Order: sequence, then structure tokens, then C-alpha cells
Amino acid sequence: MALSSSQKAVLTGAVRGKIRWDAPLSEWTTYRIGGPADALVTLLDVEDLQELLRLCVSQQMRWKLLGWGSNILAADEGYRGIVIVLGDGFKYIGRDRQDDEESTLVKNGAGVSLAKLSSWCGDIGLSGFEFASGIPGTVGGGVVMNAGAWGRSMADVVTGIELVDHEKIEIINEEHLGFSYRTCRALVGRKHSVVTGVTMCFKKADPEQIRETIRTLKEKRQQRQPYGKPTCGSVFKNPEGISAGRLIDEAGLKGLRIGDAEVSTKHANFIENCGKATARDVQALMDEIRNKVLQTSGVDLIPEVQFLS
Repeated sequence: MALSSSQKAVLTGAVRGKIRWDAPLSEWTTYRIGGPADALVTLLDVEDLQELLRLCVSQQMRWKLLGWGSNILAADEGYRGIVIVLGDGFKYIGRDRQDDEESTLVKNGAGVSLAKLSSWCGDIGLSGFEFASGIPGTVGGGVVMNAGAWGRSMADVVTGIELVDHEKIEIINEEHLGFSYRTCRALVGRKHSVVTGVTMCFKKADPEQIRETIRTLKEKRQQRQPYGKPTCGSVFKNPEGISAGRLIDEAGLKGLRIGDAEVSTKHANFIENCGKATARDVQALMDEIRNKVLQTSGVDLIPEVQFLS
């Protein structure tokens, strides 16, 4: 159900951040797909976030957090409720404290982009986050999905998170996070909470060597993936012991197209928006891929992309 006029009025009076009404999600996702959200709210800080979450509880309003807009397939009909975006107050980077002579703890706002943090680490000589340089997402989203590449993931560097709901601010330490493949088990079932801050541990190293590693990984990504194309990143999770892209390729599906959605000819685990693809096009193509791979390899692929509807 769409927001009522009274709910809109209450929202306007309670939130200090910017509100965009009927905001096209196609402008806020890397897929460039999605109808309008009733309201898209950019929040200033944790206080602003908690006020909005309390309002959503009291007014029974649906909400969804949106980070970089990657790994998201937004419905053609849009989203009936509030889409939350973390503003500048969630985009800080700073040294927390020095653990020892070889490593440093860094606390970051959840709204910081993974690429920006990776670059910052390279500039000051902190190693361990080079893998994230080409991942299109935010630090908060990276924690939720345990984002990773090149054999490393957020689980290798995260030592704690700050989690906020309408009642409290909670710190969850490393031993309780429970990272596994594309999952942070501590966050499973906590749909009413938001990751607002993340503490990570990095090793000290030569800045130029770090920057060179980042350049190399970016070049590899550009060579192997449809870099710069409207996609959501990897569409399916990798089954244990094999890549989803390989299974899709072996099923002969590269270049398969429904509407303007096409299986990338460069990397089969990417679906490109070739112009005016709809969420229905992408979902239909995903169904076709899953059915064909199941027939050819006996593996049922599990979506990695998150659906916003």
C-alpha cells in the first residue's frame, strides 16, 4: 500500500534529511531498472536514522535500505514505502587505534564506497582491502553480503560492526559476526536493523605496492567482466567447488536474450541491461538460466541479486 497523505505529512515533519517523492529507482540502481519508490529519504546521521525507524514502527510504514544500488533488482512497479539512503554522516573514514606495529584498526561509516576505502588504504599504506577496489557497493552492504573477490572477502578484515534499530545502538564484535559465503549470520533475521559503522583491521605495507596491486586487479576485472555496463554484478551465487559463470557458459547461454536483458558474452554470470530492460525481462532470463543449468549439470543456482519490490 502506498504512503497516505497523513503518513507523508508526518514523515516530512520528522526527518531532517532530504525527501524525494516518487523517486525512480532506475536512477538509484546500477541496473538502471526499477519503478518509483513512494519516498526516498537521504538521512543525515544515526539520530536521524533512529527517528525515521521509530516513525516507521509507529506509522506501520515499510522501509528498505539502499546502498550503492548494486546487487539490486528493483521491481518495475517500484516500492510501496520508504527507501533509505545513508548520507554524508555515514561516509567517514578514520583510524580507530593502532593495534600493534604491523596493523591498524580503521572505523568507517557504512555509506563509504568500497572502492573509496580501498583507494584510501592504498594511499596511506594499509593492506588487506585491495580485493574490494572494483566492487560496486558500500561498506555496509559489503558486510551484509560478505562481499568478496579474488579469494578474499569482508570476513578477512572486519572486526566489528555498529548496528542500529529504532530502540538501540549495538556493537557486534568479530567473534559473533558469523561470516560465511555471501552471508553475515549475525544479521540474518534482523530486517529492522541497519549497519551504520564498520571497524576493520589492516596490515601496514608499502603504499606503491598496494596501489600496484589495485591497478592489476582492476585491469583483470575489466578484462573478464562487462565493466561499465548496466548490471547488478554476479547474478547467482557460486555453488561449492565451481563457478556459476562456468556452469552457465557450459549450458551454452552466453548471449541469450529476453527483451533487453542479455546474458553477458564476456562473463556468463552477468546479465546486462542492453537498453530498456525491465525487471520482468531479467527475472524471466534468470528463470531460463536456472532451468537450463539444472538440466545440463544438475545444479540449482541460487540468486545472489537481491529483489526490491
